[in-house]
Amino acid sequence: MRGITACFCLLLLLQVKFTKAQTAESTGWARFHDTTLDSLINLGLTNSPNLKAALSRVEEARLRVQVAQSYLSPSIRSGALLSTQSLSEYRPVSVPVTSDRLARVQMNTLQILPVDASYELDLFRRIRNGVTVASLQVQASEADYRSFRLVLASEIARVYWLIRANDAEQAVFRRNVQTRDSTVGIIRERFRVGLINQIDVQRAETDLAQLRVQLLTLQRGRTELVNGLAQLCAQTPAQFTLGAGTLPAAYPAFPYTEIAADLLKRRPDLQQLDRLTQAAETQVAVTNAARMPRVSVNGTGGLLSGRIGPWFTPGSATYLVGINASVPVFEGGRNRQNVTLANQQVETVRQTYQQQLQVAQREVETALDNLQILRQQIDAQTQTLALARRTEQYNRELYIRGLTTYLEVLDAQRTILNVEQLLVQLRGQEAGYTVALLRALGGDF
Repeated sequence: MRGITACFCLLLLLQVKFTKAQTAESTGWARFHDTTLDSLINLGLTNSPNLKAALSRVEEARLRVQVAQSYLSPSIRSGALLSTQSLSEYRPVSVPVTSDRLARVQMNTLQILPVDASYELDLFRRIRNGVTVASLQVQASEADYRSFRLVLASEIARVYWLIRANDAEQAVFRRNVQTRDSTVGIIRERFRVGLINQIDVQRAETDLAQLRVQLLTLQRGRTELVNGLAQLCAQTPAQFTLGAGTLPAAYPAFPYTEIAADLLKRRPDLQQLDRLTQAAETQVAVTNAARMPRVSVNGTGGLLSGRIGPWFTPGSATYLVGINASVPVFEGGRNRQNVTLANQQVETVRQTYQQQLQVAQREVETALDNLQILRQQIDAQTQTLALARRTEQYNRELYIRGLTTYLEVLDAQRTILNVEQLLVQLRGQEAGYTVALLRALGGDF
């Protein structure tokens, strides 16, 4: 009974820890301070069928713990037996008789409230270790569920920032379309008064048309991204909309100079493999216990009579109590091979854990290194954009005074567009690698 109580308390403690850990994979995204992103992540975590399936697997694992715990309790069964039997007149007998034909005998059996009870003495902790294995598998299932939450939340965040980068890039093109449109108006007026020829007008109009085509291409790409985001949030794409937005001025900054091992161990996938390793190690003990004797106490009792009359009298009571011991003597080496197999499974899970740990270290270092370099690129690109704008303004003034050709102005405007577009793309990549870093660290710093 003490073992049953301890296992129940363990299961309750695991459920409390699981409830607290469910939100750990979604707290890191609040560092972006974007309410739209927060609502989309909550929408996806609430409605995702894959996440619900993972949660169902957690409930299955918890039920397996309860099944394993049931073997720590006695097994008691009851029923009723009413039967009649007519013995043949020519039945064989152990004592010779003078006649081959015997009297026919009618045998009635009336048994009420028979109780069959059995209880295995868990001398070698086979059953209790089995409960421990089931409990560790519950923790592994919960870690798998948290891993699903982390992957889903990070994918929603990644696609969301791709959309915002697309919005920012569209804003760049719209500003350039407005600038070029005003430039076309100036060029047409200069052509009307005879200051320039037709070729400058054609160049300006062609360049403006190309910008509008590129803007439509970005709009088409945004539609595909929004449809993908709707699927992640388990929404119908035709009814899902996302208003225009922009990239934030700053992103969450990693507060450490190096990656600590404890940060990586918070990853749900590593926690899952760690619990699977512990379960495999405990399974070795369960397999070893199969080579040991199994001792159980068995008993049966009830009321047994051949007639209804004395059914409820004390003389109809019957019982049988005994101890049964089963010892494996020869099974073709099956138990020994099972132990070897269990040890090999432990080694397999350990190596899988080490491999996943290396993957986690690579993911974190890749994201962190890219963020450091990207911030340097963004600073340099910002300075380049300021220089390009000054150059374009200078060329425009020279062109208005008739001191240079429109090709110089057009080249300067194209340079601004390319530099500004690249700057937006770099800031979009910064958002993507920030999401990747949060995911690699298990959802938060």
